[in-house]
Amino acid sequence: MVDTSHAEDEVLIRSLIGLAAHLADEGEPDDYRALYTSDATWSFGGSTQHGADEIVAATRQRRAEGISGPGTNTRHLVVPLHVTVTGDTATAVSYFLFFGDTTGTPAVRVFGVYTDELVRTPEGWRISSRTSRAG
Repeated sequence: MVDTSHAEDEVLIRSLIGLAAHLADEGEPDDYRALYTSDATWSFGGSTQHGADEIVAATRQRRAEGISGPGTNTRHLVVPLHVTVTGDTATAVSYFLFFGDTTGTPAVRVFGVYTDELVRTPEGWRISSRTSRAG
């Protein structure tokens, strides 16, 4: 395990959340495997993906449908509001904006809140659960 201070943990977690937003816009779906635990869940609306394989598959589906990712003229903006670290687990709450039409006049398509549960792994912090709520 990586030995870090509380402040360093917070910086690493905020960076991981930012990387998740960047990869949603620019990365490859399989890049998500470096962000999530293999048994992670991601819930949004009435849908929940269970495990990294389903999270990657859902990302591929959004790309195939032109909803997000490279070439869709969309961007995610995520602002981590607070991070609470307790030993080898943490909770982070972030606001997010999902913009469309970014090559013209950007328009907010979704505003919402991410609540992330994270765990420290031998490779560093990983998201074990993400709940996305619009509004």
